[in-house]
Parts: sequence; structure tokens; C-alpha cells
Amino acid sequence: MTTGRLPNIILIIVDTLRGDHVSCYGHERRTTPHLDALAADATLYTTAISPGAWTPPSHASIFTGTYPSRHGVDRSHPYLDGGLTTLPEYLRERGYRTFGISSNFWISTATNYDRGFDVFYQSWQLAQTRSNPALERQRRRDPSYSAGGNGRSAAERLGATINRLDAGIRRYCCRPFVNLDMGARRVNRVVRRWARTWKTLDAPFFAFLHYMEPHEPYRPPARFLRHHLGGQNARRVAGVNQHALKFMSGAVPMGAEEFDRLERLYDAEVSYADHCIGELIEGLRATGLLDRTMLIVTSDHGENLGDHGLMSHMFSVHESILRVPLIVRYPGGEHCGTEPGLVQTLDIFPTLVALLENGHAPAQLESTVRAQFQAGALPPFGPPRDVAIAELRDVQPPIHVLRKRYPQFDWSVYDRSLRAVRTATHKYIQGSDGREWLYDMATDPRELTDLHLTDPTRAAELRARLEAWEGTFAPAEVTEAPELDEEIRRRLRDLGYIED
Repeated sequence: MTTGRLPNIILIIVDTLRGDHVSCYGHERRTTPHLDALAADATLYTTAISPGAWTPPSHASIFTGTYPSRHGVDRSHPYLDGGLTTLPEYLRERGYRTFGISSNFWISTATNYDRGFDVFYQSWQLAQTRSNPALERQRRRDPSYSAGGNGRSAAERLGATINRLDAGIRRYCCRPFVNLDMGARRVNRVVRRWARTWKTLDAPFFAFLHYMEPHEPYRPPARFLRHHLGGQNARRVAGVNQHALKFMSGAVPMGAEEFDRLERLYDAEVSYADHCIGELIEGLRATGLLDRTMLIVTSDHGENLGDHGLMSHMFSVHESILRVPLIVRYPGGEHCGTEPGLVQTLDIFPTLVALLENGHAPAQLESTVRAQFQAGALPPFGPPRDVAIAELRDVQPPIHVLRKRYPQFDWSVYDRSLRAVRTATHKYIQGSDGREWLYDMATDPRELTDLHLTDPTRAAELRARLEAWEGTFAPAEVTEAPELDEEIRRRLRDLGYIED
């Protein structure tokens, strides 16, 4: 395969999208007609597992083909270190032009996710800068947080001021009167502009597109909410509590009716994200790019909507968090169908290396990335996995912050890390506090019945597999630290990631 015949590649990550709320994965509501249509002409991986429970570690795993314990991205260090080659760095070395746009403040230039991109755009910024206020807030609040930097230039400070003014205007003038788009419209607008460039390139392109919807807060456009009301009052549905910590601390009680409304709101957000992806696909088709492009759609993690007594995506490694959609439209429409085998999203990078292996790749580059991988290629380029691993390495927000904000609740039950090992039939979860859980995924897919005491042999077998996996790699070493800033702290607070 010559460089001129390498396929274009678009990787779409839809933030917080549960696999079981995508209609082609069996959801009872028709939430995703555009993804359904894409899946009919693609490979649908029905058992795709995220290696992380929230945005920074999950994205780092996709970008490096490694697990969170290996790349080290977590709450105290949400920064993509330079010790591992990233997917865009690899593809740029292979001759690709690389484009990226993020709508999540954790995935930014300040956290080093622009590595390897020729163009990297942050949808929340009118003036593109490296400033990241969320990280400065994290540093001040969390003593374990690693941070650095030598200050900002005058241009950076000016850009940050422009962005604060823009955000303030939209926050205080627009938000009371319109539904909240969290970046999808701007992503599509930027891609339409980029597509004019893509058509004229004499090299293949790679594009990473991050859609923030359906991440909370759930404020879908009215027409998408109407579609999922089920006869309920729109104002009543839209007014349901969305603050996870208020529910979990007991400050706001919620029952089956409230969680039904929350789920309808979430599904409306999913439908809006699907609509935007449909617009994107139609634009690619209209420009003639679609047939020359490999298209990958997945998510970084799911969402608890009352599952296991939880909301949001904190404190859990259940299937509601880890099982995500993965739809791949391979070049030339090859390999269409359903793949039921166990896979993980960190398998995407090795899959692209396998797909491009007949090209003229520098030997050192190939050996470097293959040596770092903790993953294999997706079927049909490799076999399904025997096991999938997932980790929640630290609690976000930190426990001491939760105790300060909600002192009436005993947060110690969540003061732990979690690891999970999953096979095709069973799942074992181990907490750093010594607690264990075992589930039969064939008969109990919602993980309602813990079997670790009634089936100790199976629990011991999976515990041993988890311990054996731990010994297969060196833990991450933090080698870099981010420049920090102001506006994004407020945005992350709005999203529930950080607390005052």
C-alpha cells in the first residue's frame, strides 16, 4: 500500500454515551437512527469495554493503546505525558495530515492532547489558547495534583480574556432562553470548513472529533426532548434533579419516576448527538469524502442513571459505565456485520497500525508503538479478547472535597480505587478497600446479584488473572506537568467534575 492509497480516518468520540442507550444496540427507544444507518454498513462491536471510567484516562488509553495504570492519566495528573507515542503522532509520521477538535475541557492543549496534530481546535474557545482554568482549580484544591508552567504570554492572557468575555455573554445572556449546545454545532461547523481543505490534500487525513453531548447537564433542544417525553410534561421532565452528588448525599431524594425523567432527558441528548453525527456523515457524503474514509464512532465511558444507586460516572466500574458503542466503517465497506466478541477501545490504535501495515512505515516507529501496546487489533485483524480490564484509579472529585461540601453523608464507602476484569461470561471487581464483587454477565447483565461468596472458585480465578495482568508492565512515570489557567475551572464545575 502506497501513501497515496492510505485511507482517510475519522475518529468520533461521543462523550458519556452508554452502549445500551444506542438503538442499534437494543435500546427500547429509537434514539440513534443515524448511528443505526451507519452500523448497517459497518462493523458493530456489541461488547466493547472502556478501560477507564471517566474522560481523561479513557481518552489517553484510546490515544496510546495502553491502560490507565500504564499511561498514568488520572485526577491528580490529567496530562498526557510524552513518554508514549500517541495515535496522531504515529499517523503524522505515516504521512497523514492530522486534525483534532475537542469539546471537553480535559481534552485540551493544556493537557497535551494536541500532540501530533497539525491543527487542534477547542470548541469552547473563541480565541484558541493553551489556557486551562480547570487545572489551576484542581491544583489549588488537591495537594497531590502535579502542575507546572512558567506563566503565560501576553497573547495567552489576551486570548483568555476574550474567551472569558465570550463565555460570560453566552452564559448569562443566552443560557436562560435557549437550550444548551455543548459544542456539537461548532464541531460540525469547523469540520465543514476543514472538509474543503481535505478535498484538496495530496495526503490522507486523520481527524479526531469529540462531541460533548450527551454529557450532563442535559439540556437537549426542544424537538429532541419532545420525541422522548412519552406523554409527560416537558417542564417537569426538564426540571428533574441532575446533580449527582446531591442525590447520592441524600440532599435530594429520587425514586423511579425521577429516574425515568432523567433517562428521557439523557435519551434526548443522545438523539441530538446522533442528529449532529448524521449531519456530519451527510456532509462527508456530499463532498465525496465518505467512501474514501474509515469512520470510527465510540465513547469514552457511559453514565449511571440511578443504576446501582448512582448518578453520573463517578465511583463505578459497572457495565453502565464501561460498556460503550463501537462502530467501525472500514475502507471500501469491508467487514460489515456484527462482532459479538470482547473488545476494548484501546484496541483502536493497534487496529489502525494493522490496517496500515503494508505501507512504508519507518521501522523504528513501528517497533516503538508495537512495544508500548497493551492491546491487540480488533477483529477481523485479530481475535477477540479473552479478558477486558478496566480501572478507576482515583475518585473525582476528591473525597475531602465531598466531605467538605456534603458533611452529612459518609463518603468513606467511595474512598477507594476499583479494578475490573471481564470475560465473555463473568466480571470480577476488586476495590482497594478489600471489597469484591462477581457477576454472571450471561444471566445477570445488569450486575444485580453479587456471586463472589457463592462462587469463590470463579472469583479466585479472575482475581488471579487481574494480579497476573498487573505484573506485565511497568507503572507510569510522570515526566511532565501542565500549564494551568482559569475559565475551564468554572466549566468543569458546571459539569460536576470539580467542587469548590
